[in-house]
Amino acid sequence: MVGFGLRSTASRSNEKFIKWLKRQMRRLDGMKVRTEAIKLRRWQPLPKAEDGPGRDLARAGELSLLQSDGTTQAIPVAGAVPYALPTSDGGSQGPLVYLGPEEEITPENAAGKVVLREFPHRSIPYVGFTLLGIYITPDLAGRPGSYERAYLAALHEEMLAAGSAGAAGIVFVFDVPTEQVRGYWDPHNGTHYTVPAVFVGDVEGEQLKAVAGSNVSASVVVRAKADRARTRNLIATLPGQSPERIVFSVNTDGNTWVQDNGTAGLVALARYLAGLPMSCRPRTFEFAFGAAHLHISREGTDRYAAQLDQEYDDGTVAFAFALEHLGTREILPVPDDSGKHLEFTGKGEPLLWAAGDSEALRQAAVTATQQRNLDYTAVLNGAELPVKGRVPEICSFGGIGGAFQRRLIPTLAMISGPWSLWAPSFGESAIDFTRMRTQLLAAGDAVLSLAALPSAQIAGDYPALRAQRAAGAPTCSHELPPEQAPGP
Repeated sequence: MVGFGLRSTASRSNEKFIKWLKRQMRRLDGMKVRTEAIKLRRWQPLPKAEDGPGRDLARAGELSLLQSDGTTQAIPVAGAVPYALPTSDGGSQGPLVYLGPEEEITPENAAGKVVLREFPHRSIPYVGFTLLGIYITPDLAGRPGSYERAYLAALHEEMLAAGSAGAAGIVFVFDVPTEQVRGYWDPHNGTHYTVPAVFVGDVEGEQLKAVAGSNVSASVVVRAKADRARTRNLIATLPGQSPERIVFSVNTDGNTWVQDNGTAGLVALARYLAGLPMSCRPRTFEFAFGAAHLHISREGTDRYAAQLDQEYDDGTVAFAFALEHLGTREILPVPDDSGKHLEFTGKGEPLLWAAGDSEALRQAAVTATQQRNLDYTAVLNGAELPVKGRVPEICSFGGIGGAFQRRLIPTLAMISGPWSLWAPSFGESAIDFTRMRTQLLAAGDAVLSLAALPSAQIAGDYPALRAQRAAGAPTCSHELPPEQAPGP
């Protein structure tokens, strides 16, 4: 997977990877394969001409300080922000201002300026795991403090605010070294923003803060291209004794060993299941390789889930299982002489195993977790606090699993969110492959334990929730981010 390089949505490397997956599925006995095209407005980073072929987000951004005497000072960057407004080589210029975390970005303080902004960290108290818990492994239960990861950051909202304010550019400052976040790919909403933006590391951030607001101007360069393109969902179907489908879901675009290694897992599961005799496949298995997860405004998994929603009442869908970011190792910031750096803790990154509104699904997840002795695993009702009166009360499963849960398809989902999710610098070291395999075996165990159960037992509370939705009860939003951000 990683050998295809940066697999940004609808890129040449992404398409080559989808073709490779298609060949793997077609080789399996009895597998039927189809694709569904998705049109979108693609965003791709462009390298410097002298750097040769290939695309690299780290090389797509530049930042310079413009001194009053006419000289310039280049500031090393970690890369361009995905979907930031492309510029000419001269960049977008304006006075450099620092706005603290407590300050909103507004036209009054940001119009025509290059805004220096702390990376907007967010955290979740670990006690939230307990509130949503069905079963939590002993090594994770009762962990103090908060779960804080970079993927929780509100970068999309910050980019929209800067664009609406008419900022000339925005510079996000990580509190860790530049080399550890080089090529960081987030936000992935697939929204084309109206402001150029780059990431910098901690040392560069302190340097910029020292001169911000002192009549120093900055120039932000984003070398990227926006154009019309197509990507596609890949759907592989393995017939069973019944046409009712058990659906596996992953996505095919990514930039690291983590995002999304569920594809590798799904190939392995497909090979195993295709090797079973028909007598051991009471239901049909469907493998959905969704497109455009790095371009959520045209999310392929959401489109596919909408189709299943229409088909569920016809009895052709049993449940869905999303697999994302498997086998990950925990990475946390630790203090050093100059500030902080990211370091492996020696533990596994917490794994969320979300189980929807069905006792059968929940029990299957708990049993598989215990029998395979999974570590650092939380089997939860979902990834947000419930909303009373809404059906379902929990919509988010932390990733693409939410596309099925929001549409009231019985759902299981495995996902983790380590620092290495969007930061390529950790490479192969980001994955504990033994842990990844064990998680996949547990997923397979859960599916096989459910495969022959009656549909009504698997469905649990979902039919009643679907009836409430049909009667007009409030339900989850299906609104995706806009593909084009509004201007100032």
